[in-house]
Amino acid sequence: MTLRIGIIGAARVATYAMIAPARSRTDVVVAAVAARDPVRAADYAATHGIARHFGDYAAMVADPDVDALYVATPPAFHLEQARLAIRAGKPCLVEKPFTLNGAEAETLLAEAAAAGVVMVEAQHSRCHGLWAIVAQHLPALGRLQRLEAWFNATVKTDDAEFRWQAGLGGGALMDLGVYPLSWVRAVAGEPLAARDVRFRRQRAADAAFAATLDLPGGVTARVAADMAAPFDAGLRITGAAGVLHIANPLAPQRGGHAIRLETAAGVTEIASPAEPGSYDAQLAAFVDHVAGRAAWPLPADDPVQSMRAIDLVRTAGE
Repeated sequence: MTLRIGIIGAARVATYAMIAPARSRTDVVVAAVAARDPVRAADYAATHGIARHFGDYAAMVADPDVDALYVATPPAFHLEQARLAIRAGKPCLVEKPFTLNGAEAETLLAEAAAAGVVMVEAQHSRCHGLWAIVAQHLPALGRLQRLEAWFNATVKTDDAEFRWQAGLGGGALMDLGVYPLSWVRAVAGEPLAARDVRFRRQRAADAAFAATLDLPGGVTARVAADMAAPFDAGLRITGAAGVLHIANPLAPQRGGHAIRLETAAGVTEIASPAEPGSYDAQLAAFVDHVAGRAAWPLPADDPVQSMRAIDLVRTAGE
């Protein structure tokens, strides 16, 4: 059976997060795209070989030839658009960050659960096989002490780029910071407090941020992101008995990825498969979850916890 996916939002992210992975599978097809501007929807469909296009989100969501939805619009619209999927009873993959805040995330997940609708967040990096390798080697570090996680990437500054508009859910904390926060949470649990928070403002959003998190068991973490710096993503996990260095945990398939374990016994370079890539793994997980073959790789409440972590940092920096 082929899963027919409709994309809400004629967005650039959908080209590599959904369209490309779908093309590599025989059981998934991007069947339609919708945008508020009918001309943009038509142009996007023609460019990417999508059979159908809509100038109205609700019309596409209600179409019987669309089985599942992928929300690829700015975060400010995720709640209302994901609700369309709930009303239609169709599974939905929502691009990160899930919503604007923790309260919205909690509301959306509760409504989806009440309706029996699959609703998950597109955390592609956490779907990669890398995390099984991390879990395998954490015991060698002994008692966890501190973590450092960061993700920098240059975001173009033209007026159409929503990531420079805080009102649309943009900014370094929301757009980039969601990843290092997720990595830290995956290793050490949910943050208890945030301190030493620093923001650098630019245009109509935060261009960069850094924060220290207090985590369960006395563990601390420093997380950071910068939208005006060259690409650099990493995670360093320090324990009483060693350190695990992970270069490019974001998208290992894009190169520059490596894992190195340092203990008293010496330094070990750990192999980590680049394929399947993080976006391919994410789509595979979504398809299997929708079909009832497997649980989603992240905890059911992870979208809420993810947004609460962002809220914690934002509030501490005010």
